[in-house]
This record gives sequence, C-alpha cells and structure tokens, in this order.
Amino acid sequence: MHSLRPEFRWMYFLLLLCLTLHSYGADTVRVRPGSAPEQRTLDPSLFHGKAAGWTVAVDLTGHTLAPGKTLLTLATADQKTWLSVAVTQENSLVAFSLLTDYRDQPLIVAVPVAMLEKQPEQKLLLRYRGNALDLFLDGVLVDQEWPLGNVVTSNQPQLALESNHPSLTIWDHPLADQQIAVQNGGPAEVAARADLILGPQPQYVQYSRPRGYNTNAGDAMPYYHDGVFHLYFLLDRRQHHSKWGLGAHQWAHISSPDLIHWTHYPIALGIDHDWEGSICTGSVFFNGGRYYAFYATRLRDRSEHLAMAEGPDAVHFSKIIPSPFAEPQPPYVHGPNRDPFVFEANGKFHMIATAAVPGPDGRTQGALEHLTSSDLVHWTVQPQPFLLSGTTEQPECSDLFQWGDRYYLLYSLSGVTHYKMSKSPLGPWTEPENDILDGPEAIVMKAAPFRNNRFLSVGFVEHDNRYGGDLVFRELVQEQDGSLGSKFPKEMMRPIISAARVEDIRASAGQSAAPPIDISGDVQMNATVNATPGSRFAIAMHTSSADSRPESLIFDSEARTVAWMSPDGTPERAQLHDVSDFPGPIALALVIHGTIADLQLNGHRTLVHRLAAAPASLSLDAERGEVSITQITKAKIR
Repeated sequence: MHSLRPEFRWMYFLLLLCLTLHSYGADTVRVRPGSAPEQRTLDPSLFHGKAAGWTVAVDLTGHTLAPGKTLLTLATADQKTWLSVAVTQENSLVAFSLLTDYRDQPLIVAVPVAMLEKQPEQKLLLRYRGNALDLFLDGVLVDQEWPLGNVVTSNQPQLALESNHPSLTIWDHPLADQQIAVQNGGPAEVAARADLILGPQPQYVQYSRPRGYNTNAGDAMPYYHDGVFHLYFLLDRRQHHSKWGLGAHQWAHISSPDLIHWTHYPIALGIDHDWEGSICTGSVFFNGGRYYAFYATRLRDRSEHLAMAEGPDAVHFSKIIPSPFAEPQPPYVHGPNRDPFVFEANGKFHMIATAAVPGPDGRTQGALEHLTSSDLVHWTVQPQPFLLSGTTEQPECSDLFQWGDRYYLLYSLSGVTHYKMSKSPLGPWTEPENDILDGPEAIVMKAAPFRNNRFLSVGFVEHDNRYGGDLVFRELVQEQDGSLGSKFPKEMMRPIISAARVEDIRASAGQSAAPPIDISGDVQMNATVNATPGSRFAIAMHTSSADSRPESLIFDSEARTVAWMSPDGTPERAQLHDVSDFPGPIALALVIHGTIADLQLNGHRTLVHRLAAAPASLSLDAERGEVSITQITKAKIR
C-alpha cells in the first residue's frame, strides 16, 4: 500500500470500508472465540440466500492445533454433520469436510498444520460456490475441490463449537476474490504472501510442478505459434482423486519465447459448472485470427464428451456451450471420447480422439476416432478409425506433426508414448524398430515445433507411482532413417552453481565396486563410458541410509539395453531397448534432481526415472567384462 500515491490512498480505504460494511451486514453471523463449548441454531437463509453459495471464515491465530481435535461442526436438525473443521490425527492437516447428497463420502479441502504455523496470522476461509469449494489461508488460495449435488443443510442448521473454540464468521454468499484480498491487506500483499506460503512460481520449468502443497502436473499439451512456445497442462490435485475420482483437472498455462524466461498465466480452461467432472487433455489450433481449444469433458457417469472453446489469443478462451459435438457414433462405443487433436491436411480439418470400438472377442478395442470438418465447427465422423490399438488399451493423448518429408503420429498406451511414421499425414503408418519416445516413465509425451526446425516433446514423471508429477521436456532428434530419438533441450538445463573434475573410475568382473562418487543434492554429471564388447555393468545409486540397498542402472551391451533395477533386483519400468551405442564410447549425462534421475546417451537417447529416495553417492560395478568412466565432471545445479 505504501506504493500508492497519496491522492489515491483515500480511494483504497473507501473501497476497504465499503467491502467490509457489505461483508459484515445483516447477511452475516459472527461468533467470538470462547473457552466453553457453544451450540446454536442458525438462520437457514445463511445457506439458501439469493447468491449461489456461502462463506465460512475461521481465525485460528493463537490457538493450539491438537491432532484429532474437532473445531466446529454444522449439522442438520437430526444431527447429520454436513460441514466439519478438524485437525487430522495422521497427517497433521486442518481439514474442512463437506457432505453433499451426491455421495456419502465428503469432499475434503485442507491445509497442513506446518504451513499454518509459519504464518503470524492463521485465518482460514472456506468459500462454497456450488461448482467449487475454495480454501484460503490469509487470502491465499491453498486448496480446492469441486462438488457435485447439493449440500443438505436442513431448515434448522445446527452449529456446534468445542471448548476453546476460535472466532467464526459466516456469510450467506460466496465472497468475491477481491473482497477476500481486501480483507487480507490488498492484492499486492496477498500476492507476496502467496510466494511465502506456496513458494514462488517455478523459474526453471524442467522437473517442476505447479506450486502448492498437493498439486501436480498432468498431461502436457505443447503448442508453438508466432515465436512463442506455449505449454498447457492438466493441473492436478490429489493425483486424480479430486471430485470423487473424476479428476477435476483444469488447463494450466505457461509460455516462453526462448525456453528460459517463462510467463505463468491464470487457468486457461477451468471447471465452471458442477456437471464438469474434469477438463480432459486436448489441443490448441489457430485459424482465421482465432485460437481454438479442443478438449473433452468427463461427466459424472465417467463418459467423455468432446468440446471446444475459442478466443482472441492463446490465453483467454470462452467455452462453446452446448458443445457442437454429439455422442460417439457407431462403430464407436459410449464412454471413451477424449484427448482431441486437430490438424489440417488435404484441404480439410481433421480431428483424432481417444475412443473404442467393439472387438471380435466381445471386449472393446482401443481406437483413434477420426472426424473431419471444413469450418472447425461442424464435424463428420469418418467410418474408419484413424488407428486401432490391437488391444483393449485405448490410445491416449495423440499428436501428429510433420518434420521434413515425414509425418509422425504419437499416442500413449498405459502412459507409455509410442509413435509411427508415414510419408502422408493420413497414413499408412509404419512402426520403427524402437517405437517408444524416451522411456516408459516419461508419461504421455506430446510434441510441438520450436524455432530453427526443432521439435520439443513434453510429458511428466509420476510421483509415488500415481497420476501426476513433474514436467519433463525433451528435444526430439531425427535419425537418418527417420526414426526419433531425444535429448535434453540445452536452454532448459538447470543452471550450474559450481563444477569440478572427478577422478576416473574403472571396474572389472569379479572385482569389488569402484569407490563411490558423492552426488548428494541436485547435480549434473557428464562423463565418457567405454566398455568391452558383451559387457554388463551397473551404476548404483546409494542413499544416505546405511540400511538401504541401492537402485541400479544396468547397462547390457549384449542385450543392447539400459534398465533400472530395484534394490531387490527386480526390473523397474524405466528401460531403453535397441541401444545402438554399445560398446562405446558413450557420452553420458546424468541429472539428479531430488528423486528424479534423468539420463542422456550420446545426445540422442534419454531415460527418465523416479528413484525411491534421493541418492547420496554412486558407484560402478561390473558383472561381465570391463568398463571405465572417464572425463567426469560433476556440477551442483539449481
């Protein structure tokens, strides 16, 4: 506020006064803190006012948050609790639980006690907007859920407060964002506080996730236009468990002209209605001066419906409701109908989307539905699928692009990104010897061009083997035979803090492992690997715990594979096949960022893996033959 010019300060205070008088009018109930339990019957109009929704604020400043303590409940006349605020016993959260008539299981939004205790003031505010449930801490949005159904409050809402209860305020309407900001010091102060509570927006987006305590990055949708690289991705909370497992995903949006400096935007496509179970993956397309966002909406019965939005730029989109798309037509079955990707070919607009058709054995077979249009609005379903998966797995998050004289079709099966090649945008498609981009832990990668005839792909690496995690960027490499490889985008490498040379290490079969190299913290290691033909050797990742066994990166030159092995010797999901770089030399780059281990071989093969724990050191051991790692540089990175 000190930055306001003197002649404008009175306007700010007038706005604050007006908003405060409106917020604490006759439509508001206030309960002061007290040492004794308290019960009262509230006016039902508090929760059934003209505006759709209501707001509850709880000031916990100075209160002891004992695990298992219930702070307040709101119940029906027959004592059925529909809203409670409690400190959880197991994971130390202050949790708001809301019950609707959709399911007996309540929706929960929460804030960690540890996050609360770092703030001088601990003012929590819950806003119910019918289609959304928002939890604020000192004006900062910290958690969200998206209800279905109606809150059953009854005609005699019963408020119960336990002993040593905090102060409470209830409004009969959902407070606007600006009202909440004004009550907490103004938009500038709330923005600064958000950086303290949630952390700053990620400056380096490689291996990043959206800021917040329960947020993850989901499916990525890269898009390049007019010199700007845009990345839309699914903003995930609770690893696909929001809204009773429907996902409740929304499109987040960041962009950069150079892959170094990134702009973070508000939600590009959000959940605006309670019937929207999730805003699923899609694509952006530019035509006639307008930007079109094609996506799918998951409904409460888990069926998916194609949809579209349009806007004057790549930031602001307005949904076209009702959607111009109909239910999937035969031969496509009811249910799967998502991940639309739009491209132009042979004078028409084409769309491919995840779908399924009846299979010969009575089970459904995964397919890419094919639709065509002359105006991007009226679409005709083609009788033949664009692609059949050959299994019950549905090809997801498809993508199609031209690079030189070849076209590439990308799609994912169980999260693993596969691709096919053709000399025509509509096929026929051939499958390369190795048809997987990166490895199986680089989930649902999609691609977009970048300047100077480059192509980037973006996916994510899961957290805790559940949906959602950290973004992973790759630059695609086009081999002489047209097949695709991948490498680290040079602009997106984490900045180096300090670097040092490390002594060469060597190992031979039958000998003990080479001395370990310290890799604690976030590091990047570059080296040259030479191995004898037929060799098999391991780079083992040791944690700081003396009791733990290492995860190992196994190089097998005879089998032409590179694979991660768990501590018990079981193969992990992350593997590379048909590695042509053996026996060497191999220019190896290894990035350790938290629990992410990211590998690059000779600038054309990559493999990302989520470790069970952050490593402290690595060692080299040979099972067959001999191996040396030389010219080692180890750098601390941000």
